[in-house]
Amino acid sequence: MKPIIALLALGLAAPADAAVVRLKDGGRVEGTIVSATAQEVLIRTPGGPRRIDAALVQSIEYDANAPATTTVVPSRSEPVGAGESAYAAASYDERNLLSFGLGLAAPLSDVDFGAIGGGSANNGDIGPLIGIRYLRSISRRFAAGLDFDYLHRSGTDSPSLLPLANASVFGDNLVFLAIARWHLISSGRARPYLLGGAGVSRSWTKIDAAPIPGFTWTDTNTDEVRRLVDDGAWAFASTARVGVDFDWDLAAPAVFSLEAGWTGLESKRFAATRSGRDLGIESVSGRLNILVLAARWSVRW
Repeated sequence: MKPIIALLALGLAAPADAAVVRLKDGGRVEGTIVSATAQEVLIRTPGGPRRIDAALVQSIEYDANAPATTTVVPSRSEPVGAGESAYAAASYDERNLLSFGLGLAAPLSDVDFGAIGGGSANNGDIGPLIGIRYLRSISRRFAAGLDFDYLHRSGTDSPSLLPLANASVFGDNLVFLAIARWHLISSGRARPYLLGGAGVSRSWTKIDAAPIPGFTWTDTNTDEVRRLVDDGAWAFASTARVGVDFDWDLAAPAVFSLEAGWTGLESKRFAATRSGRDLGIESVSGRLNILVLAARWSVRW
């Protein structure tokens, strides 16, 4: 009987009626009622159309030319959590999401010069991450799309990578991924998610070195900085991340997110320069693992 009662009650809401939708969490949405059913209320607001789950609505108050108050009796099998965001519950109908990310990338892998009597050093240090992402919702929880990240590995200084020299390892990565995201809950003000993806990357690795004080290059008796490795390569890339989307009705349709995870790039060889080959270095290789932390700002439509 509840669905029938709800439909009869909501049937009082004729299309294009100005109204205030009062939510069970104390919020309110003002605009023009376009349609109302036992499942949802569609209201046109100054910020754009909003679809609100009927289970989140306390009442609908119309202007003087319409019925004073209509109480919504929801018909829904899935329970709604306390404090749930009405915008988050309705966001599935705004299926497109464009996201901009800013954060940090921390390399976890080493380069090794043991073959020429040297040691190992971290393959770059913490650097900035800049990203852009597009997602298309397939259901309330699942979305798929594309992700592009630029990761910079700043220089890591090492006195042990080369004998009697100070070395610096740094580089850049462009990562292109096809991704899928799964929200652990369908709605709420804070919605945790899992994200995975696979694709390709273009990576550059550079290594500079200079003799330690008191020593010089044997071929010129100078102590200038020399570039020993400078090369780029394409490689398979993958990522696994966890994050949380934060939805606030006042910020709609924007969404703020925090995300952390791992990005891995397949092992590739990066060729040495002529100066590097003179020292017996042919190339450096190895898988590159990067820890990523990012804050993201997204718009849905």
